[in-house]
Amino acid sequence: MPIVAYFFLGILILILQTSLLINLPAWVGCPDLFFILIVYVSLRLKFVHGIVLLLLLGLTMDIFSGIYMGIYPITYLLLFFLLHGLSRRLAIQDVTHRIALVIACYLLANGLVYTFASYMTPDNDWTWNGKGILMGTFLLAIMTLPLFTLFENLEEFFVTKKAGLLFVRTKSKNTFKK
Repeated sequence: MPIVAYFFLGILILILQTSLLINLPAWVGCPDLFFILIVYVSLRLKFVHGIVLLLLLGLTMDIFSGIYMGIYPITYLLLFFLLHGLSRRLAIQDVTHRIALVIACYLLANGLVYTFASYMTPDNDWTWNGKGILMGTFLLAIMTLPLFTLFENLEEFFVTKKAGLLFVRTKSKNTFKK
């Protein structure tokens, strides 16, 4: 799947997450679908392609979140280096490891964002939202397998060039020609 397709998929998920899913009731929580895409991309893409894509997606997340510029790109790049290094040495691409991997990465990424934000503004009292993190972790555990399956199906769709057939006009047969 081309990097451009992953980028637009990330933008679509980010818009969905920040406009529609934010309106869910507080007891349901807000699932972080964008983070699952970040983990999926970190496991699938080559080194340079992954770095470029996660840098762009991290900057986009910074624009949408409104926190300090650079927190999310640094966090996503550190997460990419960790996952890319682990995927070469361990069998973490297996279906049974995906949920635990996404949960561990989510807790690590939230810890990094909390640490970066608290060091950038020592005057503000940043509080760790344990209940929100726990609910987000639970929602990620539920949403990981269906979204990984969806991303794999989309990747297969784009790689096998079936997507190009949507825009190609079929030739009409000329019934008068012999």
